[in-house]
Amino acid sequence: MAVDNHAIESLRTWYDIEYDVLKKEWKSGQYARFTDCPSFKSASAYRKALNILIAECYLPEYVESYKIPPIRKTISEELHLANFWKEERP
Repeated sequence: MAVDNHAIESLRTWYDIEYDVLKKEWKSGQYARFTDCPSFKSASAYRKALNILIAECYLPEYVESYKIPPIRKTISEELHLANFWKEERP
């Protein structure tokens, strides 16, 4: 289990880096579709790999709480929350 946790943690670091790049690309407004962003494929590949490892390494009752949700959903939620707080400030 420890080796699997190390693999998950390592991949998670690379996913987080690629996710941040993807979010910046999407926020730039240069791309018409989410999948047009240059870093989408690599971020998606890291997410899929992580979810496979999580599904195989963790007990079934914990898998859903550790799985990474779809990237589009996560970015949309983050941007929505950021916009909410911008509007709330005087």
